[in-house]
Amino acid sequence: MDKDKITTKRKDNGKSHTRVTMRDIAEIVGVSPSTVSRVLNGGANSELISAETRQKVRDVAAELGFTPNPLAKALRGGRSNLIGLIVREIADPFFSNLIQALSNSARNKGYQIVLGYVHSDPGTALEMSRVLDTRFLDGLIVMGDLRDDEHAVVAETLENNPAVVALCRGTSPSSLFTINIDNVAGIQMLFKHLFALGHRRIGFLECGWVVDIAERKQAFIHCMQANGLEIAPGWIQKAGSGMAGGYAAMQVLVEQPNRPTAVIAADDLTAVGALKAALDSGLRVPDDLSITGFDDVEMASYVHPSLTTIRQPINTLAEDAIDHLIALIKSPSDNNDTVMRVQPELIVRGSTARVRH
Repeated sequence: MDKDKITTKRKDNGKSHTRVTMRDIAEIVGVSPSTVSRVLNGGANSELISAETRQKVRDVAAELGFTPNPLAKALRGGRSNLIGLIVREIADPFFSNLIQALSNSARNKGYQIVLGYVHSDPGTALEMSRVLDTRFLDGLIVMGDLRDDEHAVVAETLENNPAVVALCRGTSPSSLFTINIDNVAGIQMLFKHLFALGHRRIGFLECGWVVDIAERKQAFIHCMQANGLEIAPGWIQKAGSGMAGGYAAMQVLVEQPNRPTAVIAADDLTAVGALKAALDSGLRVPDDLSITGFDDVEMASYVHPSLTTIRQPINTLAEDAIDHLIALIKSPSDNNDTVMRVQPELIVRGSTARVRH
């Protein structure tokens, strides 16, 4: 092995910030690039190459820090070990934590995540189609709900690449396997908790446009009606997004005649904003008003009082999504429109207490 050539090539590539190629390795070893490719990629008849040459190729590749180009591998008809992740929301801590969990799970199984962030601006279907219409990805995960014009894009993508899984979406095109939290079970847990504490006047803070939130709202209405409880006008407030939306909605709710003694917020960020609004209005939480959230993001345990909420098992959601996607990559014909509902967990903290009036 020519150590001088290796040293020179390493320096040259370092100066120009270029990637080490199979041609570089071939020049140093004194073989053709196709031979290097057969050795490093396990190509056809690679066992016919002498053991000495195979070892030289591997040693030089290691010395130069060569890493295979997954996109080039995909173009040659192989697998890239890349998974696309299409996501509309990255600011919400729940989704950012889920993205991290998906990345960790994929990496542990030999895959890398390629993130496609689709903004919430209208008419993003074309942008989304450009992200989805790629030859370089082994599979795709579509996370969160899409607007109406984007469902057709996903459906068309399924025709070209059946290895697609939906995650945390209320609705999905046909033939798309979906993994989501059981929103109804989560709201039932919160309602039963508050009901057991003696609360009968319970309000709800709705936020956002996604189907998950609509499912939670409908589950709340069903729980109230099934237990013969009135939902007075104004007890369901439509909040804007995030903590600011929760703050503004709670300001309206606390001014309602015969206001609720407990409030279920559709997610934790809304609940945190609502908590501050209640405290700013002079109410004591939970003495005067109990507040709950949904998601169990990290800040839920750090606000004061800490937030009673529903925990979504992020690692379980991520593992299930990656495992099922890899199964589809290996056997695309197994795709179907099954919806897997993951069970949530009630986390009781300091923001709820027995009703006092």
